[in-house]
Amino acid sequence: MESNSNERQTNIVVVNVDFRESFDQLTEEEKKYLYFISKACWTGQLIDLFQTSYESPALFMIFQMFFRSFKNINDLDGDIKKIEPVLYKKFLEYAAKFYSNFGNYTVKKEKFVPDLKTKTENESISIFENILRTSNKFDDFKLIWDTIKYLIFNKNDDSRKIDLEENYGKNGYYLGSITKEKIDATDKLLLSKDYSLLNTRLFYYNEKVVTLVSSVDETQLDLDDKNILLTGEFSAILKKMNQHLEDAKKHTAKLEDIDLINDYITFFKTGHIDYHRESQKKWVKLNSPIDYNIEWNEVEFDPLKERGLFEAFVGFTDNFMSPKYENIINLIPQLIKEFPWPNDFNEYNEQIQYKVFEIICFAKKGCPYGKSLPSYNNIRKECGSKNLFFSNVFPDFKKSIDNYYFLYSNDKELISNLGTSAIKIKTSLKLLMGYGLSKLLKKEKDVESNGYKYNFNQDLENPLTKTKIIENEEFYKGNETFEKKFGNNSFIINECIATLTSLYFCGNESVQESFLINKLDFKSNIQTAWILFFEEVVSNLNLYNEEEKTWIHIPSQSNWIIMNYIMSEQKEWEELIKIELDKEKNEFKLNINKDLLSDTINDKIIILLQKLFIYKCTGNVKDAVALIEKYSIIDNEVVLNVKKIVEKNGQNQKLFLFHNLVKENDKVIYKEYNNDIEDIIISNLDRFDEELNKDVYNQWVKYATNFLKSK
Repeated sequence: MESNSNERQTNIVVVNVDFRESFDQLTEEEKKYLYFISKACWTGQLIDLFQTSYESPALFMIFQMFFRSFKNINDLDGDIKKIEPVLYKKFLEYAAKFYSNFGNYTVKKEKFVPDLKTKTENESISIFENILRTSNKFDDFKLIWDTIKYLIFNKNDDSRKIDLEENYGKNGYYLGSITKEKIDATDKLLLSKDYSLLNTRLFYYNEKVVTLVSSVDETQLDLDDKNILLTGEFSAILKKMNQHLEDAKKHTAKLEDIDLINDYITFFKTGHIDYHRESQKKWVKLNSPIDYNIEWNEVEFDPLKERGLFEAFVGFTDNFMSPKYENIINLIPQLIKEFPWPNDFNEYNEQIQYKVFEIICFAKKGCPYGKSLPSYNNIRKECGSKNLFFSNVFPDFKKSIDNYYFLYSNDKELISNLGTSAIKIKTSLKLLMGYGLSKLLKKEKDVESNGYKYNFNQDLENPLTKTKIIENEEFYKGNETFEKKFGNNSFIINECIATLTSLYFCGNESVQESFLINKLDFKSNIQTAWILFFEEVVSNLNLYNEEEKTWIHIPSQSNWIIMNYIMSEQKEWEELIKIELDKEKNEFKLNINKDLLSDTINDKIIILLQKLFIYKCTGNVKDAVALIEKYSIIDNEVVLNVKKIVEKNGQNQKLFLFHNLVKENDKVIYKEYNNDIEDIIISNLDRFDEELNKDVYNQWVKYATNFLKSK
């Protein structure tokens, strides 16, 4: 077994999201348009702080005031020199991670605390506070610090996970110790009155539930004797966003751009989700080199999977990479015929668009490799969708190869050489083919005949049971949807199907040729995609709660289901993957049989893919849930030991460095930063001015007192 240090340090990879070359090719008007759109997006990101945790907005204010009080955060004057350099470096790492995740919980819903290498929580708080006291602004934020300092360092189970308070968790959506019973009753009331839940939060106050709606306009409405609707949450922030959007309109002559912006402005002003739905219909049809989207989407951060997390991004088309992906789009109708089930179960929407995108701003936690939007299923079916692949957000695998500490050197070498191409192919297939290919078999009322009609051939057989679909009533009825029928399991199933589909086709020769992969590397490219997949699964084992047998991150749970299925089904003489554990050294290695990866693994995963795919098409909740529950659990002693090692060693951390656009003498300038954690901090100081800091403070104090009373 290769050597591995038990005292492995946490690895931080700074991903440099560079877009200078493309930016320089824009006209002056396009640069100004891009500038104001990005200002609107970044301003809206402040909302994420409040949707993360109670302490996140407060910590943001502290960091903004602390770092601004020095001329140079790399060479601080005065008392800071008395702080041990290693501890100050850990302080900076924590601040950079906070800014990159825009809160003290990651996108995987995992809390992180300052790693100051102390034995007790009080020691860590004391060191952190001593650093803060070196600022001449400490007295200005001392009260804020005293309010949240124990929350920042709290590692107890009730603080570690995003959940309802009654489930011993924390979240940024439900304030004032509100119970699930009251939340469910309020949500039912809101939906009955045609209010969307996406851009709301709930606040239990004086025996009443207050629904807070994000909007500029501030109004109050009594829904009944126990429920109040209060619009105007984040009013100051949204007002500034709208002003930036108004300024952006001055630098485009395209009516479709202006119409889209007007819908956004009206949505932010009123909070009515219908205006946002209209914006998404127009956005799908918009074909512009500069593209952006703003919404409350991805409900996973809400413990009840109902309310969205604010997200905004902007970028422009990558003209060099786009043709490669257009080739894959043309391949899709042929590729889906390779599935081992009748084409009647497939549904390919030809309105789908695919853009290779250089991202310049992703205002949310972290940054994905791409997005598939809009989020509204009815609009996707009616108007189509856009799949955006972010071509400039990949880590440098050669520089970060040492981070893959539990892989053998020959596997690391593959990642170093082919990691980027493998991830690009896998991600593009996941976005293009992974979501939305399943046809939901339905029985609906036929208005013309006053009877019923089916959206499938009545002779169609279920390939799993070999019986007719119609005879066993394996279909959706009336207004049933996949999400309503399967509940939270729908997210897990979709992720499994998307990932399995991408892995199944990543070795397809036509796909690899589209990416100009050398034929000699075809086999190695497949192997690399799978090695990276297994590495990701194992790296995220710490997101599994052993006591509760639950996961705090759906994509990580879905990935484990796939890997657990593969390990459970493999025979001793044909092991695809084996975990080699050395208990004495507290180390482990993944031993991956690369020949089987490229030769036989598709035969294994297609069985799992077929089951989940058909379960989704036919609405088979019972068997789908049974499969998910069976393979979600970690009950293997070796894997549980590996989980403990991963928890001790810490995860690899990707922190994203976004460069800024600034205005100087009526010109928009690309402001570039060094590729390090210090400049992640500095770029955020430049991005958010003092006025925005005041807006965050005013929003935070609205609910601070009551939050503390509820503890």
